[in-house]
Amino acid sequence: PPNAEVSVRQFEDFTASRLKLLHAIDRACNSQELRLEAMKEIRPKLAREFRDSGLELGYPETPGKTQSFRIDKLDFQGRDNISHFALRLAFCKNRDAREWFLRQEQRLFVLRFEALSPEARETFVESVGLECTRFQDGDYEMISLKKLQATTPGARIWVEGSRVPQYELNFYVMPFREVPERLISGRRVVLHRGKAFVPASLLKLVITRRFKESLSAALDVAFQGQHVAMIDPRVGGFLRVLQEHGMELVAPRSSSEELSEKLSLGNFEQLLSRSFPPCMRRLVEKQRETKKHLKHAGRLQLRPFLKACGFTFEDSCSWWRKELCRDPTLTSEKFEKSYLYDVEHAYGKKGHLQGQNCCGCPAIIASPGEAAGQVHGCFFKQLEPSALQQQLQRWQVPIATMLEIQRLIKEGKHYQLACIEYFKSQHPSSDGEGVGNSPMDFLRTSCRYHKAQKATSPKDLAEPQAIEG
Repeated sequence: PPNAEVSVRQFEDFTASRLKLLHAIDRACNSQELRLEAMKEIRPKLAREFRDSGLELGYPETPGKTQSFRIDKLDFQGRDNISHFALRLAFCKNRDAREWFLRQEQRLFVLRFEALSPEARETFVESVGLECTRFQDGDYEMISLKKLQATTPGARIWVEGSRVPQYELNFYVMPFREVPERLISGRRVVLHRGKAFVPASLLKLVITRRFKESLSAALDVAFQGQHVAMIDPRVGGFLRVLQEHGMELVAPRSSSEELSEKLSLGNFEQLLSRSFPPCMRRLVEKQRETKKHLKHAGRLQLRPFLKACGFTFEDSCSWWRKELCRDPTLTSEKFEKSYLYDVEHAYGKKGHLQGQNCCGCPAIIASPGEAAGQVHGCFFKQLEPSALQQQLQRWQVPIATMLEIQRLIKEGKHYQLACIEYFKSQHPSSDGEGVGNSPMDFLRTSCRYHKAQKATSPKDLAEPQAIEG
């Protein structure tokens, strides 16, 4: 564990930055699809995330920068150690969290290992106690470099545009027990008299297995001592939030940017289908479809959202009266008696006089399951796969996007990533940047998108003037 003094703010910033990087890696790998052997492919895509997290340390460019490199290295080591051990405490509580954390840290480990020079890799392998030496022609009577290249599938390196493979020049010799079983069963290494001959391209898999075993044992230790950290008033609350929501998408805090288009009674129907996030659009449409007023949890979710979107108090009173009274059992008098207070409370006119704020995605995702007659929570979490598919079809979501959404939910419960995919399908050429942290961010980004589209579209041609005769 790190032995250094940092402020609570630094502790939180370091940890949040690392968690954001792990989520970026997970997303770049398409949840669970990309194998560790292919991690090099995604490294260019993560350049910005590595830079922003402060968890990247390059070699000094010139000899004159050696001193500044040492300072950068100390800062990197402190940030790296603190953030890693903090996340151990946050992700040791249950099996799903452990598996996700182990998988992402392995991927990060591979990315870092591949960034090392061959000499640095060998030095690192030696430092962790792995019995490993570089193969030299002539060390073994029956084995030569050419034989290893010819008999090891992993030794062939295919270059794009070439029909002839290149061959790995470096092999490492180690006890066969150090090699992952799948490399042996898949005949990807050569075995001879208890020794395994591993091509340099697969060395990362050998050392990564050791890393995984070590980290898995360390998470058991963290679990035993997590209660001490949780009762610490300085970091306990932050770690509890990570335990509850750490596997969800980490995005920047909801923007305070003003809406480019505020919600009103006049543009409500247009924004409902064009810019409302699915979790809010579903509440409105379900209430209209069933002609049954929303239950408490649904109203509690929708009211502050409409307020934040631009509804004035008068707009909200008028809208809620009209929508709730679609239910034949609810009259205008009953609305005044039983529901108007809730609207007044949301705007700070009653109760504690502070009003209500729109919930973020983590809180909506954490909503309890829906009972009979209820509609609330995250659209992508609450609906069964068949119901979700039907609703997406009604909203004219492309089949390819539906399949991607279903995969994100099934393989990793990535509800916020699913929402980003939905946004991208409804906003062509958008990358969904800024979406995924709160319903307001969804609407704000959508309005900004449509404003930009309108500004760049050709202006309407002026109507020809009548010719006076």
